[in-house]
Amino acid sequence: MPNIAIIGYNIFGIGGTTRSNLNLMHEFGHSEYQLTYYNYTKFSKRDVLSLKNKYPYTSKVDFRFFLELYSLEPKQSYDYIFVTREDFFPLAKILRKAYPQAIIIGEIHTPLALLNRKLTGLEYFSCLRVATESIKEKLSSQYGYNRIYVQTVSLAHLNWNFKEQVTNSNLLVHSRFDDSQKDISYTLRLLNQLVNNEGQKQVKLYLSGTGPDLGKYKKYIKNHQLKNNVTISQRKLPQNFTAISTSHYETLGYSIIESVAQGHRVLAYYGDDDVVYENLADVPLITWLSKDLKEDTPRVLAGLRARPTLAEFRESQAALEKLAGHYLEKFLANTQLYQGVKFDLAKITSADIPTCRKQIEAVLGSPLAPWYIKLYRYLKKTSLKIFLPK
Repeated sequence: MPNIAIIGYNIFGIGGTTRSNLNLMHEFGHSEYQLTYYNYTKFSKRDVLSLKNKYPYTSKVDFRFFLELYSLEPKQSYDYIFVTREDFFPLAKILRKAYPQAIIIGEIHTPLALLNRKLTGLEYFSCLRVATESIKEKLSSQYGYNRIYVQTVSLAHLNWNFKEQVTNSNLLVHSRFDDSQKDISYTLRLLNQLVNNEGQKQVKLYLSGTGPDLGKYKKYIKNHQLKNNVTISQRKLPQNFTAISTSHYETLGYSIIESVAQGHRVLAYYGDDDVVYENLADVPLITWLSKDLKEDTPRVLAGLRARPTLAEFRESQAALEKLAGHYLEKFLANTQLYQGVKFDLAKITSADIPTCRKQIEAVLGSPLAPWYIKLYRYLKKTSLKIFLPK
């Protein structure tokens, strides 16, 4: 039985890479692979039990702590090792010594514009996986590394379900409130243009998410008299809506695809690097924005008025299945090219372990978090209702 290790930051949290890693478990779990997941942040037995109850396909996954990997002695024999965060790339040197025969895959999830200019440990990877041909070309040119294959992450979690939409004027953003990447500020400016300059008072915007720029958005809403047109909530969301994404960068755009899979039209920006469009240009339920208010205002109004059709839904499903379907088959074909790559292991010694750990913890901090960090993580994912009197 093939043995696979996946190394990630926090499978018990939220985010695109967490979803990607869960989908990896789904793909390989259904194919009778033996799976081990190494989590960077400290976790409890309760965390594992909760995850396995929520996602039954993880029931046979062995969840282990990241610190176990700081060793030149193998824990077991792995055929494939996924390193799913670029901050972990220095670990490739240690992994290569401990698992010399394994195919070690470095996954590039961060948009290239936001990626560290120096990626340590590339020479010890069997290959890197990227989302598009344009990313492959730029990465190869920028880092002088050529063992790269293109494959979209798995979309195994999607539940395709078309429901007739009632005509409405609802826009929905489902995103982390981080303007440096997500640029929700442009969506707010677009709403202001519609409501205050075009007289489209009926348009409502729902913001669903959390993040550091919530205060910034609230200030804009107050200053532009948009309180009656904006709802910030993760729960009180409409059933009928048009999704909108104006992110600077997305290597895929899970929130866009998840909205399409539920039969919603999506208004989406191409991306500063055009990667979103490169991935999803063939999806008819997506209407493209240019981030020019004069051009985008009529596009938004047209998108709100155009109810999704079953034909558009089916074409969108076919386009996304062509993009990301048959994941395991494509994975095996892509990685087979890198079987038998030779590496220089003689120069790797136990003295490299503290250096590697120092590099990683300089960016991510210690995985042995103090009690107040653990409390913060717990409160962040726990409803306040359990603390309130009944």
